[in-house]
Amino acid sequence: MNRQGRQQSDTDASSTTSECTLLTRCSPTRFLRLCSQLDERKHEAIRDMNFGGLLSIKCKEVRHNICLWLIERFDVGLRKIQLSSTHHLEVTPDVVNEIFGLPMHGRILQVSSNPSEHPFGRIRDCEDRLRVLPIGEEFRRAFIWYACATILAPTSRVDGCRNLWHTLHGDEFRNDINWAQYVVNELVSGIRHFQQSQAAWVHGSLVFLQLLYVVKVRISSVQVPVTMPSIVAWTDDLLKIRLQQELRDSRSFGHGEVFEDVPNTPSDVESEDSDELRQQYDAAQRTINEQLTIMQRVMRRLHSRRRSSAHAAGSSPTAFPSSPSFSHAAYHGFPFAEHGTSPLHPTNFATPGPQTSQDIPNMQGDAESAEDVMPLRAMMVPQAHRRSRTHRVRRMAQSLKSPFVPQPHTRQSAIPMDLKEAIAFVFNTDMDPSEELVSLYGTHLTRGNLGCFEGSHWIGNEVMDAYCRFLQHEDNGSTKLFISPYLAEIVVQSKPKKLAKDSILNQYERFLYDTAIPYGQVIEVFLPLLIKNHWTLIVFDLYKLRIQLLDSLGGRKKTHMTGAQNNLAKVVLCLMAHKKGGGEFNLERFSFVTPDVPSQTNEHDCGVFAMKFMEHWSSDGLTKSIDPTQMPKYRLKILGNMLLSQHNAHRTMFQK
Repeated sequence: MNRQGRQQSDTDASSTTSECTLLTRCSPTRFLRLCSQLDERKHEAIRDMNFGGLLSIKCKEVRHNICLWLIERFDVGLRKIQLSSTHHLEVTPDVVNEIFGLPMHGRILQVSSNPSEHPFGRIRDCEDRLRVLPIGEEFRRAFIWYACATILAPTSRVDGCRNLWHTLHGDEFRNDINWAQYVVNELVSGIRHFQQSQAAWVHGSLVFLQLLYVVKVRISSVQVPVTMPSIVAWTDDLLKIRLQQELRDSRSFGHGEVFEDVPNTPSDVESEDSDELRQQYDAAQRTINEQLTIMQRVMRRLHSRRRSSAHAAGSSPTAFPSSPSFSHAAYHGFPFAEHGTSPLHPTNFATPGPQTSQDIPNMQGDAESAEDVMPLRAMMVPQAHRRSRTHRVRRMAQSLKSPFVPQPHTRQSAIPMDLKEAIAFVFNTDMDPSEELVSLYGTHLTRGNLGCFEGSHWIGNEVMDAYCRFLQHEDNGSTKLFISPYLAEIVVQSKPKKLAKDSILNQYERFLYDTAIPYGQVIEVFLPLLIKNHWTLIVFDLYKLRIQLLDSLGGRKKTHMTGAQNNLAKVVLCLMAHKKGGGEFNLERFSFVTPDVPSQTNEHDCGVFAMKFMEHWSSDGLTKSIDPTQMPKYRLKILGNMLLSQHNAHRTMFQK
């Protein structure tokens, strides 16, 4: 199979269409044929899995001319389609969610090659099974695999992806996957392979690729209704008319108006009294805040007096929990945390001892006067012969002289009130997830991107890349160099067999951030690495000729690098030798060590640990302790550093 036409000119896109060669197993027709043979109960089960948008597909054909045109302009490193010198399309999970309606939150699926007990068959065998299987776990897993094999992530194999089948049928699999991210990853991987090889097969969802263009690039002569998901509005005839009209008007693609914002979901019914309901809600919200504020003050005063009386009497103080470290209001389960209200000061609402109904202060009225009218009985303390005061001793973390010493824990400072308000604004689920909140040092993050800092979400590539840029420009010492995680992603996925110097510079030098840092002074290079849904940090010590792997997962220490890590080391050392202008670095002279670092207590905080390692690691260990129990607070502080940075173009949104 040849690949003529991939160098077609923009001035005559239609005339070369017949010469283009592209093969794909993306087949919406086959998928819809099977779905039409399933009963309504199975359709309902598919909707419960959040795959219901696929049942609404009306666009069954893959238009090779527009797909080839987009593939030629696809930057797999930056994951964007360069339409012109001034306009481009971002290929993100948000867009997949907009078009297909797939989930865009959850774990990143790592396809494993471990076999499962379920025998693997061809796509036709899976179709037969789906027709007869009852609704259950086996049906759901088989349907996900079939959807990936025909629409979401098809390969060139007639029997589909065998490893994906075994991954879905593994004992540890659970359907909390970010399927939108999986679609993007597979499409990028497939286009990368197509661009670098001479094969005619293209892996990935070409249906999504062509719909991405017509949904985001609009022309005034063709009007399309806005639906959610977008795939509902597009038929084969409409897609054909849309593309032909653009060629007729401009003789090439890429001349429409680019719409980057995700359209809001249209509302079928608008309540006439929505303003009145909102006013009632806000009034109730203020009342709740006032009552909780009064309760906070009462609890603090009771706690303070009980401690004073206990120390004065020479007995142990009444057990009363200390105030927990702050996490945003939704983390503690406050019912009003998701509506943008001002968070409360950190406190603990536990009752400080047995009380009767007469001992409870009056909670009605103004917040300021509540303390004045509080019953005297609630504030009385036992008589004491002398008063004593307690002092909290602050101690600095001990200086670590070796990277193999376990890290100490220190008390963490409280989060400022202005940061709490900014966090509540970011995590407000009622607001537009596509709204841009961070724009600094050439990176842009939306509310949807920053949502990974909330709760137990995994840190995404976009956020990790933005934080590397942030640290690079904030490092005043100019001895550290931070490299984009996208470099590691491309090296790991492409598995290069030969790494010549010219090839490395041509492919990977663009991932070094545009900064005025003097490379001659660089001592340490930091590269975050995501493999199998787990973040680690590789530190290259160019002065001591040492490569350190900082892994918060713990376990058995590694004594040598894997093949992927070895390729990364070759790429990084080649780039550093080129930038420094000196001799080449000999990888064989570098030692490989895995220092003792704090370990994560769950499966989702690895990205936060990697961020903290980049922030506080030096060649001799951590310059500041990291407490694994403070991960929720670390998440919010890292988020706040970017939100309130003086270089953030949207900083005024978070200032009063």
